[in-house]
Amino acid sequence: MRFTLILDFTGLTYYGHIPNTPFPPDPRIDEYFFDIEKKDMDSFEEDFINPVDALCKTLIDFSDVEFLDADKCAKLKDWLEERLKKNFLENFRPIYEKLLDYTSRAIALKTGVVIEL
Repeated sequence: MRFTLILDFTGLTYYGHIPNTPFPPDPRIDEYFFDIEKKDMDSFEEDFINPVDALCKTLIDFSDVEFLDADKCAKLKDWLEERLKKNFLENFRPIYEKLLDYTSRAIALKTGVVIEL
C-alpha cells in the first residue's frame, strides 16, 4: 500500500484520470509505503475508505488505485485534520499524518495524491 505525492506532472502519462507514477527515485514524486494488518482492514474501511469515498466522490478500495487532485486533497485535508482529533486505531495515526502532509503539499503545488491500497 502506498501514497504517492505528485510533485510535478511534467512528462507523466495517464491511465484515465490517474497519473502513471514513475519508478523511484524520481524527482516528480514522493512515496510513502505502509501496511495495514489483515485484522484491521475492516476498521480501516469503515474509518477511512467509506467516509473519504463519500466526501471526495472517489472509489478508493483495497487492491485499487485512485487519484485525488488538489480540490479533492483540500476536502481530504480538512477531514484528516478533524479525524486526527478523534479516537481511532492508533496504528492508523502515521498513515493519516503522512496523508495530511501529502494533501497539504499537493494543494500548495496544485498537483495531487495517488492512493494505492
